[in-house]
Amino acid sequence: MTYYERLGVNSSCDFRALKKAYYRKVKECHPDLFNNSRVKEEEFKLLVNAFDVLSDPERRAAYDSSLGLETEAEDFALRDVDSCVNMGSIMDSPADDILEELVVGNNPPAGTTLATLLSDLERTQVFMIFREAKTLYFHKKFSGSVALFLTAVSFSPSNIIYRVYLARAYASLGSWSKAAAQYQAALRIGEHRFPPQHLFNVRKELESLNNKRLPIWSRFLALFRDKANNSLAAGSEEMIGETNRAIAKIISERKKKKQSGDTKKLPPSE
Repeated sequence: MTYYERLGVNSSCDFRALKKAYYRKVKECHPDLFNNSRVKEEEFKLLVNAFDVLSDPERRAAYDSSLGLETEAEDFALRDVDSCVNMGSIMDSPADDILEELVVGNNPPAGTTLATLLSDLERTQVFMIFREAKTLYFHKKFSGSVALFLTAVSFSPSNIIYRVYLARAYASLGSWSKAAAQYQAALRIGEHRFPPQHLFNVRKELESLNNKRLPIWSRFLALFRDKANNSLAAGSEEMIGETNRAIAKIISERKKKKQSGDTKKLPPSE
């Protein structure tokens, strides 16, 4: 049984049809509705997994490919060679990406584990909003995705993933200043995490954005950085040379003192 069959939808369905089918199927197998039936629990887990894959545009494209289904690659923003998007993890590891999307801002109850949170997708409205926005984004419906990303960020202002995708959507619309502001906000949030998130890929995306937004200024800064690095390297070599000369001078003076002391100790010649 394919994921589409499990949810009772066709392979060309949009996100809203997918979400509607998921909610309908939840009522047929949620363990809470069937006295915690083990059979229904297993059925529900399979349903959750199917929805989790199909509601993510990247994973859905990969799944479609595994089924031999044709995917309109040009419809996906991740195939856009002009996009500044780095398709690696946004956070410092893929695991951080998963937790950020699911947990931060979704206000899970005390004692929630990742497994139970996944099984409670029906309650995670912010997650649903983000997945719909992400689907619109990857189908290049940027204006619609911006509106939903803004909603997700308003509910979860400390979610780095949401802000980065909002920045990407703004950039795709040519709203450079707004995109830069969201990237910078994500970096500030990362700095205050414990431990701090370095967000190297986010920094690269912001640098790429600035190269497009302010090409002359970016080239000037790059030139300035190169000169600063060269000056630093030259200064370091000069400092090393001075240190070596100082050490050689100290050693020479010690040798002279030692020789002078030895001469004083010699008995007078007859």
